[in-house]
Amino acid sequence: MFIQIQKKAFHAWLSLPLAGLLFVLLGAQQTYAAPIDSLLPERTEQEINQKWTQWMSNKDQPVTYTQKPSTTAPYVAGVVSDSSLETALRAANFYRYLSGLDGDLVLDSALNLQAQHGAVLVSTGPLSHFPARPADMDKDFFDLGAKSASSSNLFAAYGTTGNLAVKSIEAYMDDSDASNISALGHRRWILSPQLKKVGFGVASRDNKNYASHFSTMQVMDTSRNGKLRYNYSLYPNRGAFPIEAFNVAQAWSVQLNPDIFAKPSNAEVQVELTRTSDQKTWNFNAKTPVSSDPSKAFFNVNSDGYGYNYAVIFRPDNLKSLKDGDTFNVRVTGLKKKDGSSAEIVYQTNFFSISPTAGEPGTDPQNPGTDPQDPGTEPQEPDVDDDIILDNHHVQFEYTADRTLNVRGTLAAYAGQTFSFQIHGSSPEEKHLRTETVTLDANGRFKLTTRNLGESDLNIYLQVNPYYMYLIPVASNSNVTYYFE
Repeated sequence: MFIQIQKKAFHAWLSLPLAGLLFVLLGAQQTYAAPIDSLLPERTEQEINQKWTQWMSNKDQPVTYTQKPSTTAPYVAGVVSDSSLETALRAANFYRYLSGLDGDLVLDSALNLQAQHGAVLVSTGPLSHFPARPADMDKDFFDLGAKSASSSNLFAAYGTTGNLAVKSIEAYMDDSDASNISALGHRRWILSPQLKKVGFGVASRDNKNYASHFSTMQVMDTSRNGKLRYNYSLYPNRGAFPIEAFNVAQAWSVQLNPDIFAKPSNAEVQVELTRTSDQKTWNFNAKTPVSSDPSKAFFNVNSDGYGYNYAVIFRPDNLKSLKDGDTFNVRVTGLKKKDGSSAEIVYQTNFFSISPTAGEPGTDPQNPGTDPQDPGTEPQEPDVDDDIILDNHHVQFEYTADRTLNVRGTLAAYAGQTFSFQIHGSSPEEKHLRTETVTLDANGRFKLTTRNLGESDLNIYLQVNPYYMYLIPVASNSNVTYYFE
C-alpha cells in the first residue's frame, strides 16, 4: 500500500554494458552464461513522446464524479466520471508501454464498483488491506469494500490536486519507500503479464491526523487471453526511457518470467551498473548494505508472487541527478533457467527528457523532472524528487544519537513563508512527538534544532501549504539531504 504525502519526485535512469561473456572455470572446462533477450520491444524516443502526448498530457485534471461518494454513514460508494477513469487507465497503460508490454488494459465496470467501495472503506481508518468494519457500515457494503482492499493496490494522500488515481499509479511505479522497496509489489502488479482488466476507486475524508484522500486500483486480474511470450521485463526499460517516469531515489527492477527462470537466489545474483559518461560502476550483491535511506544503495532478490514474476531489485547510491543523455549499462548474473543452465541479462538504458512539444502542461524544458509521482509529489509517497538537484531547493536532516534533530535548508520558492514540521515516531502508531514552526528568510533559508525527541526513528511531515505535505523518514544517526522540486 502507499501513503502518499505531497512530495515531489526526481528522476533517475540506468543502462548497461554491451553483452560480454561470463566465463566460469570448472576444472579443465570453461562454461559461460549466454545473455538472454527479454523478447519485449524497446521503445524509441519518438514513440514515447507520442504516447506521452496521447496518454499523459491531461493527467493533472482533477477527478470528477457522476455521483459523489459518502465516507460517513449513510455510506455511498459514488461513481467516478468516465473521463477521470479513462485518464487513470491511460496512465497505467503508459507505464506498461514503457516496459515493453502492450498498453492495452481495459476498465471493468464491476471492478470499478468494487474499487469505489474499497476506497470508501479504507478512508474510514488507517490504510490497510484488511480494514476493520465501521460499526455504522452495512455488511454488504463492507464485504464488497473488504474484497477490494484485499485485492488492490492502495494509496493515501494528505493533499490532493490533479487526478488522485493517476498520482497513485505514479506512486505505485516508484514503490521505493522503506516499506515497499524490498518487493516493489505495487509496480509488479501493474506490470503483470496476466493483467487485462482494472478498476479504480477514489474517495476523500477528513481524518484530522491521518491522510484524507484515498485511491484503490484493482490489479489482481488474470483474464488476459493467451500467455505472453517474454523472458523478463525491465523498469526502467532498455533503450530510450523518459526521465519523467523515474527518479534517482527509485529502484531499478528486472521482473523474471517464472516459466523461464528458476527461483533466483539472493546469495547468487549479482548486478553491475555502469554510467557510460564517466564509467562510474556500482556492484550489487548479497553483501550490499540494506538501507531505507533513499540516497543509499539497495539490493534484493524477491521471489514472492507479486505480478506473477520474480524480481531483482537494485538502487545505486550517490546518484545525484539524471540528465538528458545519461546512459547506463546493466549486467545481471547468477541467474539460472528452469532447465538448470546459467543465464545472464545485459542491456543499456538511455535516459531522455520528454519533448516540450509532447503536450505536458507547465513543464519547464530546462527542468524536465516534473512530478511523475510522488511517493512525493502532490499527494504522494515517501519519494524524493531528484531529477535535477537545485542548490536552492534542499533540506538537510541530521538526527544524532542523543535524539537531537537538526534541520537546515533552502527552499527559495517559499522565501518569507512559515512552515510547520510535525514530528512523529516511526511505527506502528506514529506517536506525535512535537510540532515545530519555522519562518524562511528572504532567501528561503532556515534552521531548526529540536532536542530530547526520545525515538530512534522519526517520520517528519513538512506542511508547506494546505495542499502540499512532504513525508521525510529519518533514522537515528542519519544525515540525509532531501531535494525538492
